[in-house]
Amino acid sequence: MLKRAALACLLLALLAPATASAAPAEVGIGKVRLAKPVDGRAALLVPVRYPIQLAGRVAWTNVRVELRGGVTRTFRLRTRVGAGAARSPERRQRFSFVHAIELGKRLTRLARRQAPRVSVLAWARVDADGNGRFELRSRDRVLRRVPARAGRFQCETLPRLHARPGRRLAVDLPRCGGRLRWTNLSRELRGRVRIRGGRLLYWPPKRYRGSVEIRIAAGLRPGTRVSAKRRQVPRTVEIKVGTAQRTRVRAIGDSVTAGFGYYDNGKTMPFTQLLNCKPAETFYNDACSSNSASRSNTGKKVEYAPDYGLANNVSWAAQWANEHGISDYKNLAVTGSEPSNWLPGGQLYATLKQVESEDPDYILMTMGANPLLSEMLFGVDKMGCAIWADILGEYTKCIEEAFAGVDLRGRLKALYSRLVKRTEATIFLMRYHLSVPSSALAYSATQIATMGNLLNREIASVAAGVGSSQLRVVTPPHFGVGIDISPAYPSTFSCSRFGYKVDGRSVQSTPTQDELAVLHPLSFCSGPPSGPPWVISGDTGIHPSAAGYAQMAGRVPAPRG
Repeated sequence: MLKRAALACLLLALLAPATASAAPAEVGIGKVRLAKPVDGRAALLVPVRYPIQLAGRVAWTNVRVELRGGVTRTFRLRTRVGAGAARSPERRQRFSFVHAIELGKRLTRLARRQAPRVSVLAWARVDADGNGRFELRSRDRVLRRVPARAGRFQCETLPRLHARPGRRLAVDLPRCGGRLRWTNLSRELRGRVRIRGGRLLYWPPKRYRGSVEIRIAAGLRPGTRVSAKRRQVPRTVEIKVGTAQRTRVRAIGDSVTAGFGYYDNGKTMPFTQLLNCKPAETFYNDACSSNSASRSNTGKKVEYAPDYGLANNVSWAAQWANEHGISDYKNLAVTGSEPSNWLPGGQLYATLKQVESEDPDYILMTMGANPLLSEMLFGVDKMGCAIWADILGEYTKCIEEAFAGVDLRGRLKALYSRLVKRTEATIFLMRYHLSVPSSALAYSATQIATMGNLLNREIASVAAGVGSSQLRVVTPPHFGVGIDISPAYPSTFSCSRFGYKVDGRSVQSTPTQDELAVLHPLSFCSGPPSGPPWVISGDTGIHPSAAGYAQMAGRVPAPRG
């Protein structure tokens, strides 16, 4: 009954119009203020609101200071700006960053006696692959008088920092409009943090590579009569530990790499848009995927997002790149695509050759599920033998014959071999997660899990057959269903007062969990233990959510260095 209701809702989606992709935000400059002098030197505080796609990238800012008597000074900044604490998915379209431009003693004396004129030109430019062609560009220019004093609680934002494992990092604390006292708010942190002598000191662990976020706050000294809300200025210091900043990453594959079910602005696709977004029969345009600017499957061109979905921090490829501070990144995966599409004669063969020509250090991919699994999960039965074969004990043979029917092994081998021969990249082959959608009408959860196991076995087997150290198979964590799916996965967990054993707490989509709770009332274990489900609901429970992708990204080894 529940599955019939889901199909009825799916048919209603045909009536829903597709939504257009929003244009990226533009850069904007705020009011320039003067920071409190330190050792006779003040600083200009220049707040800029950048498009979220610029997070972690270098921003160019020109500042010209003009004072009476013909005194002028021009500053040219290149700053790796950060957007603060990481979010997944990232739905902000802009973030604020306050640049600090230190003035010499002479300029400080003149600026404090008069209100200098300041001309600011700020650029927001995204060049995803460093080829000199900007996928996104915006700028703003202002000319303003600067008051002699700034607000006491206006403070600089520290740039995104990089540290070497086991090596101390020291950076000056942010400049502010008044004399404030900085404290460390971080408690559980990788490494050690100290604030000493006007500097932030950080010692990362020797073997750690990844992201660290240190929360600090500036406030007045105890006893000052200011409201508690105004007594603190919070800041997040972003640090990338490791040497992956110059690493080049490319991602290819299908919807699990593309992040289907999320728009490029980080918002989830509603269920009413599913049929407008589901891959078309003849041309795959990557609609409604985290790396795509398209929101309708009717287009005849693949329109990637300006930063290929890096800033929205959704797909496992983007989350892995962001964890290690990688900005030379392109996610060229296309939802619906299968291995044959990437080989000679296929729709995406030119894209594959582009990846090869760009000489990446790493290639990330999921490939092989289409077309068979996508047809099964959307309720289209082209493997009817699987239904009765389970009864006769020949389910595995039936699935293997279906794989042979689309030459899965041969096409995966051709693709893997080509990439190994034509690139020197380390290639991470992500196996598929387990999802049990409510739209899979003809198959049980155990059958779906068994099919996934067989597919993942094929991926690992073909990679081993190619025999190259460049190929690295990555296994995602088990996406618990919350019921007994043995022998596909062992059932050793129980949350039932009757002692029924299941595969763990369910991390499946909310509609799937609702259905399982009705079908297995005595044994079902809902979940997850914390956080949102690992599978989205908008596609009836097929693709990972941002939380699920985070679990997958966590299994990918850190870049070398």
